[in-house]
Amino acid sequence: GGRMLKVAKADPKGPQGKGKGKGWAKGVGKTGERPPGCTSVYIKALSYEATEEDLRTAFRHVGAGPTNVRILTDRETGESRGNAFVDFDDESAVDEAMKLSGMELNGRSFYVEYAKPRACA
Repeated sequence: GGRMLKVAKADPKGPQGKGKGKGWAKGVGKTGERPPGCTSVYIKALSYEATEEDLRTAFRHVGAGPTNVRILTDRETGESRGNAFVDFDDESAVDEAMKLSGMELNGRSFYVEYAKPRACA
């Protein structure tokens, strides 16, 4: 009189054999083309403990070094959101900064993308 249950052994590779757990970072490391006049990069997956000074140190050999570093923070808690903008003097420095994508800072790899220019308000 009970209900019939089907039990299947879990396949760790999944139906396509690709594995699981790798979809969270879609787009990470994909750089695309540098927008014309771009002198900033966007940092993703940054360690929450990283400081602006840590980023200045990491990018100090890129061009003449960063002109500005801004870590994005949560409005309510003031804690890091794990993203940042780093500005440089010229476009060639931005291309150099892109090469640091995947570098580890404070125990976590971060990824660099070209910053999209803000729309004029």
